[in-house]
Amino acid sequence: MSASATGLREAYAALQRGDAAQARARCEAVLAQDPASFDAWRMLAIAAQALGDGERGLLAATRAHALRPDDGAAALDLGTRLLHGGQVAAALPVLERAMQRLPQDARAAFRYANAAFALNDYAAAVAGFGAAAQRDPNWPEAWNNLSAAHSRLQQYPQAIAAARNALRLAPQDAEAHQALAVLLSNLFDRASLQEGLRSAERALQLDPHLAAAHRNAAVLLRKLGEPARAQAHAQRAVQLAPDDADNVETLGDQLMLNGRADDAVAAYAAATARGLDTPVLTRQHGIALLRAGQAPAAHERLQAALRARGDDQRTIAHLGVALAADGRIDRAVELIGLQRHVRAIALATPDGFADAPAFHAALADDIRRHSQQRWEPAGLAARQAYLSGDLLADRTRAIVGFERGLRQAIDRYLDECRAAATGDDLFLRNVPQRYRLHLWATQAAESGYIDTHIHEDSWLSGAYYVELPAAIADDDAEHAGWIEFGRPYAGLPGWPEHALRQVRPRVGELLLFPSYLFHRTLPYRGGGERISISFDLAAV
Repeated sequence: MSASATGLREAYAALQRGDAAQARARCEAVLAQDPASFDAWRMLAIAAQALGDGERGLLAATRAHALRPDDGAAALDLGTRLLHGGQVAAALPVLERAMQRLPQDARAAFRYANAAFALNDYAAAVAGFGAAAQRDPNWPEAWNNLSAAHSRLQQYPQAIAAARNALRLAPQDAEAHQALAVLLSNLFDRASLQEGLRSAERALQLDPHLAAAHRNAAVLLRKLGEPARAQAHAQRAVQLAPDDADNVETLGDQLMLNGRADDAVAAYAAATARGLDTPVLTRQHGIALLRAGQAPAAHERLQAALRARGDDQRTIAHLGVALAADGRIDRAVELIGLQRHVRAIALATPDGFADAPAFHAALADDIRRHSQQRWEPAGLAARQAYLSGDLLADRTRAIVGFERGLRQAIDRYLDECRAAATGDDLFLRNVPQRYRLHLWATQAAESGYIDTHIHEDSWLSGAYYVELPAAIADDDAEHAGWIEFGRPYAGLPGWPEHALRQVRPRVGELLLFPSYLFHRTLPYRGGGERISISFDLAAV
């Protein structure tokens, strides 16, 4: 037997008996004679790690991987070390190789997914965690992380299915019940919200001190129309975890919704006094002050929130209201670009349709039959109207044709915005370089409307009009069925009537506007339906 082979056997034996120092010495002796010994580098990496010499261990793992880049175990070892050492970007391709070369190894897929998740590549994380769960179907953490990755992509049905698998494997885990409750709280039908509430309550049975479950119960009860119970849970969440900013925000929100703006101001001020100061809490403090009738103080807090996070849509929306409440309506209109940034664009008829009426008739029929159509979903702004979920879930010829034309129009619009971008304009300073798009449809008949709202998780929003009733007319002084911009939520200081902007919708026309603009549709009377497609564009 050669000296190298003997040295490797002795190194292996030393590792088996826990003598890492002896193993390192034997490996280094072998490498002095044979620097290309793959096995010596692998064992040296293990021995160095056991001795707390992470730098030497990483170097050894790197050399082993370089000698055999297609070896799955060596790739997994190196990728894991890079991941745990905070070199996530470097770890990702190495762990991807490990996942490919070790097709039965759940750990390789799991660690690759962890790296992708840390880099905000949630599609890759879904692929990795999905592979890990497939390779080891009884691994609750793989299902739980798969659920989290789907959730980041707003793929809630898939996220919920994965969370149910995690819960099936760990039915006594309070956190697993809470995770399912969080996901269900993102939905809008009462059955899902009620199931979410049961999940939160089960989490609290298992762990009464789980503040996150109290917070989530508050959110679910708010959507279910039980404000008193929502407030009680929100208060308990803050009692259990007073330095959790999400708990404070939830309580403050609920206090404002319950007409207790002064108490909300006090809750936010107390958090600030405790040193809990985040851009979100600063913004919410400003909104509470605004609702409490303290416009100058609200303006100061909202300005601070904007300095901390210049793309926060809710901050910008309420900053305009604060200026108006302080008697500076012209400055408010200028700040939010009410006249500058609401723009109408006519879309061309997609290929494959005889003309625009034929296209719109097909698109209207697809919306009426959409698989995710829901009547007046809980917690959303639709009143006496149908709202679809993800419009692109049904990829009909008309829907796909519309999407193609919409994306082309948006890309042209973004190019124009980038060319005009300026730091002096709150809207243009945040033009995204890359974006994601979410589309949904609204179908309303007589008296149906969309109540006042903003789109706080996006940068640009819009509506395309597919079918309109005869009641919508150019010369209507009441603007029945029109879209109105500027009027804030009830409970906030009013917006002067002369400074509102109403826009008459037209079939075939795309209306674009900043997501932070308060807007609503006005009801109408008479026959026919108002069918439109809305979208949100958010920066990636």
